[in-house]
Amino acid sequence: MPGSKRWVMSALALVLAIGGSTVVAAPPLTLISDVLYKADGTRFDGVAFIEWKSFDASDTSNVPMQSITLRITYGVVRVQLVPTTNATPGAYYRVRYNSNGRTQFTEYWAVPPSNTGLRLRDVRIQGPLGGNSTAPPVNTAILIPDVSGLREELDARPIKGVGFSISRVAMINETGALEGVLGNLGDCVKVDGTSGACGTGGSGSGPVFVDAEMPTGAVDGSNNFFTLSGSPSPSVSLQVFRNGILQRSGVDYSLTGATVTFLSGAIPQSGDVVQTYYRK
Repeated sequence: MPGSKRWVMSALALVLAIGGSTVVAAPPLTLISDVLYKADGTRFDGVAFIEWKSFDASDTSNVPMQSITLRITYGVVRVQLVPTTNATPGAYYRVRYNSNGRTQFTEYWAVPPSNTGLRLRDVRIQGPLGGNSTAPPVNTAILIPDVSGLREELDARPIKGVGFSISRVAMINETGALEGVLGNLGDCVKVDGTSGACGTGGSGSGPVFVDAEMPTGAVDGSNNFFTLSGSPSPSVSLQVFRNGILQRSGVDYSLTGATVTFLSGAIPQSGDVVQTYYRK
């Protein structure tokens, strides 16, 4: 009897040791936690049948083909599963949602290893690909060469130069890059991208625009000569309005230097308003 007792105790210790090692060797799990809604805004109630084929977990733990039934109450989905994205061979979960006694929809999950809980959008995939699938990339960098034609499209667009600045007039420098023009708020910009005071002489000179000038001359129905403050340059920039109606050069008036001569039939009458617009 004493010998038999010792044999039984030794066998029990061996079983406990094996059982203890099995607990320690349990595969890692990833938590999936989310809330399901129906299209009308109410929460989904029902069950989810989660099925999988046999695979080996990342720690070589064997996960045989089986399924579990997950109860979903008031839309709450919460389940821990063995990751499949690092499984051998590649594995995935098939999930069938059932409500009111019938399957409402089916989707597939590829579960990555994670120390934090994941939402359904982090594990959903379009479907199994040849029995093997991986999780959709989450916060994964996509390089320019990975997108067909993107490099060519980017090369066809101007880039920011070192002088690029928002809220400024843009210019294109000698390398084709966009720069911001420097200067004061009231400055004029030339075609070469330089700026300066508008209408100044020298290299920074530019045209002066005269708007709504009322030329000198009596508006009495007989006087047809009116003098401008300056000579329009070019002469074709002159626009003459009589009572808001644009007059025609060579038909209603002629221009000589700074003198506008109204022709017969177009002479301003008493009370008329004559205005001119031009560059000089």
